[in-house]
Amino acid sequence: MPQQKRKASTIASAKIAEDAGSGRKRKSDAKEEHHKETDKGKGDVETEQNVSDDKKVNEAPENKRRKKQPVAQDIREDNGTNGNEPPSEHDQMLIDEYDKHNGKSEQAIDKEVNKVQTELRKELEKNMAQNTVEKGHICFFYRPKVGTEEVHNSDDVQRSYIVLIPYMVRPSVSEEPVLSCFQQANDDKKPESDKPIPGKIRIITIGKKKLPEIKFHVRSWAYVDKAFTDLDEIKEFVSGRKYQTKTRGERSLGSCRLLGKGVYNIVEHKGHTHLAYVLEFPEEPTEVQDDFNIKREGSYVISVKNPETTSPPKTGLPEYEKVTYPAHLKEKFAGRRFLSLSTTEFMDYDGAELLLIGAKDEIAEELGEAGEELEELSDFETKKITPLTAEDVIFKELNLERVVLPSEPLHGLWK
Repeated sequence: MPQQKRKASTIASAKIAEDAGSGRKRKSDAKEEHHKETDKGKGDVETEQNVSDDKKVNEAPENKRRKKQPVAQDIREDNGTNGNEPPSEHDQMLIDEYDKHNGKSEQAIDKEVNKVQTELRKELEKNMAQNTVEKGHICFFYRPKVGTEEVHNSDDVQRSYIVLIPYMVRPSVSEEPVLSCFQQANDDKKPESDKPIPGKIRIITIGKKKLPEIKFHVRSWAYVDKAFTDLDEIKEFVSGRKYQTKTRGERSLGSCRLLGKGVYNIVEHKGHTHLAYVLEFPEEPTEVQDDFNIKREGSYVISVKNPETTSPPKTGLPEYEKVTYPAHLKEKFAGRRFLSLSTTEFMDYDGAELLLIGAKDEIAEELGEAGEELEELSDFETKKITPLTAEDVIFKELNLERVVLPSEPLHGLWK
């Protein structure tokens, strides 16, 4: 990606992060307080259903770690100027652009976002590689633990989620691509045949709250929490709410937080299927994304579990939450415990259980044409979406107001 683009993204994120963090404790102070509280209350750990047999992995070597999102002073020092000196002419131009964007009317921003969305959709609907069975946008969310007001790391998180928003699908790898059933419903289009078209929006809960480590090919269990075509259901899912318990009285469940946004595809490759993604915003993962193993790009072997087979102890969903597939999908298992996604329709049902195995962090190297296509799509989108309009585009696509889904983690701040 061109250096100027990366620089623009960095400065804009630094400015946005500065705004988002105004009036709040510094992260380092908050973390120090959090660790003190943790030391006091060790043993008071709230257990959660462990749903995978992931191996514990060591921290990545120094030379493999992603850069932390810098602040404005870091940017100036990187450019060879003292942190106390005024920004360079180019940096000032970018900062002025940020301030100008902040002064735009809602109507002007909305018009700009609508134009960008139209261009993105045209690009998404172009022909896709023959072995790509689905492509679209991917988002990452997390939700704080019940009663937690301030999140300092993933220990304070109850669950994390992948959200898949499909645009183009192949009902099977041998068929031509068509608009996903979500897009058809959104466009008020009637299906051209009685044959099911895959591609609902899916909110997928990640086992152990983190994506499986790619480097060590770790495996992790996940499941489809909700699959739907009505965008209003996203708002219902991510919103916080209060509820009553018999023993503790009123409890508060916080709203989800936005961790990142990118593009994804699902690809048939050498007898199995891969879920691959490229992160667009933030352009470079910060320590917040790193804590969930969200990288700049990645590929995972993805399989669906036969709900009629047993699971190891303390893994998988309880019987009453497991998916019930229609006959035409049931018969595809033919007694096998796991199956590759010959059709992504398997994920269009609540309770579908999935297995993710870390494969590769270089998707073009791993997936060839399909990986290159995804990287090119990401390049196109990041050129069209400036860092200053990124959040507007994301919230418009999700049909959400900013107050519903806090976005500080997108800029390297825990919330």
